[in-house]
Amino acid sequence: MTLMNGQALFANALSGLSTTYSILANNSSSSGGLTIDDIANPSTTALQQLGYNTTFAQFLSSNFAAIDKDGDGKISADDMSNLTSKLSQSGLSYQELCQLCSSGMGSSDVLSNVLTYFNQIDTNKDGRVTNAEIQAFSLKADEEKLKTEYQSFKPSSMSVFYSDSDSDSEPSSLIDNLYPQDKSS
Repeated sequence: MTLMNGQALFANALSGLSTTYSILANNSSSSGGLTIDDIANPSTTALQQLGYNTTFAQFLSSNFAAIDKDGDGKISADDMSNLTSKLSQSGLSYQELCQLCSSGMGSSDVLSNVLTYFNQIDTNKDGRVTNAEIQAFSLKADEEKLKTEYQSFKPSSMSVFYSDSDSDSEPSSLIDNLYPQDKSS
């Protein structure tokens, strides 16, 4: 049994956002942050540095107003820091997982399981899953598997007979081996 850990999902999502912000900001013509135009129309250099992966830029663009807390029309470094802190603490929604974690980074098996069991993992029903919730779900799932496996073991399903691999004789009882055998017969 392997503990499902969402830490890699969160690390990749937050790292992808931060890296995308840094690349776009470094190639931006405006100072003090990114405008919606900087995100929607990145330079060729920025696109090359992003490896033509615009998933994170699309997230920034579609959530621009929510990220730009002071409403100045720019996403500043402080705005990005606040966003990554918030996501790290409060977790990711189903849509955020789909958008930020399915860009080929991280473990696709973990992502697939988290998306499949999202409602069961989200124990506080806030519409977001945290790494702690993912790990708790994984432990509970492993516990249930073990319970089911061990409940299927019954004394009636165990055999008390065995065969000696060196002998072609019929299987004997375990009790037969407690007493010396007469080898002459």
